[in-house]
Amino acid sequence: MLELVKRNTALEVNPTSSFIDIHLTDHGSSWLWAAFAVFGVLTVVHGFLYTLTSVRRSGLKKALLTIPLFTNAIFTYTYFTYASNLGYTGIPTQFNHVTTDEGLDVRQIFYVKFIGWFLAWPFVLSIFEVITHTHLTEEGTDLISKFISLFSGLFTKVVAVEVFVLGLLIGALIESSYKWGYFTFAVFAQLFAMFLIGRDLFHSFGAASRSGLGNMFVLFAFVVWILYPICWGLSEGGNVIQPDSEAAFYGILDVITFGFLPTILTWLAVKNVDEGFFGKIWPYHLKDSVGDNTVDPEKSIGDTTPRHSGDTAVAPAGVPATATDE
Repeated sequence: MLELVKRNTALEVNPTSSFIDIHLTDHGSSWLWAAFAVFGVLTVVHGFLYTLTSVRRSGLKKALLTIPLFTNAIFTYTYFTYASNLGYTGIPTQFNHVTTDEGLDVRQIFYVKFIGWFLAWPFVLSIFEVITHTHLTEEGTDLISKFISLFSGLFTKVVAVEVFVLGLLIGALIESSYKWGYFTFAVFAQLFAMFLIGRDLFHSFGAASRSGLGNMFVLFAFVVWILYPICWGLSEGGNVIQPDSEAAFYGILDVITFGFLPTILTWLAVKNVDEGFFGKIWPYHLKDSVGDNTVDPEKSIGDTTPRHSGDTAVAPAGVPATATDE
């Protein structure tokens, strides 16, 4: 059984195309399988937790659990493809820092990881938004205004990050020096998104209701995030490191960004976010419904007392009648 686990036949079953000489080896593939296992375990755990969580008793908790569930599920799929030596193409290199005896100078580019980033980043940004906006549960601001602000801010960040991912993808598929133009677009989009998140962090640190530990993890995510364009410049862009080293570099960044951070931040959010606040967005809140249907006991006697025709009223039971002489 142990020998079966150790044996990695991915590159034998799915050999690299013959026109590519700078490509992934068994060592890189084995590391990617390890990352796949991490994502797979986290997916299964959050899948069970999501299934066992009651939407009636813990609706917010169940909703937040979808974030680590989907990010880990997406990257389980992504890294299965990556480790299997699938989802790639070959692009001639601009620089010859890494060469082989074959002298083809064609590097293996795994576009599958860019697809994974494109799909998973919105979920990571969503948990960033929740962590940095716990102050919205404070009283004094209109609920509709709060949620419009939250949605518009998240939408802007998502668009910026998708431009970042697409810029790196398009640049990786270009042979000429024009790839660095798309790299520049990507970095500017990344810095813009980081500025928006950083501004939210600044306000969050000063709020009475905040998640201090969660904010620190978001700051740590910034450090990890800035390493992505550095890795791209050393691999797809500059052809400085081998595809195996590229796989290890990206793998560590992805496990942190899309595996551990969403999981940690989600559980911090479950602990700190006021679930009762989110119940107020429903138009038929229980408190309002009870208030509308309350019956005044003083008026109920008069309302339910039968009346005869004319001007004479029958007194309620237990109340002496008063005669009136005309």
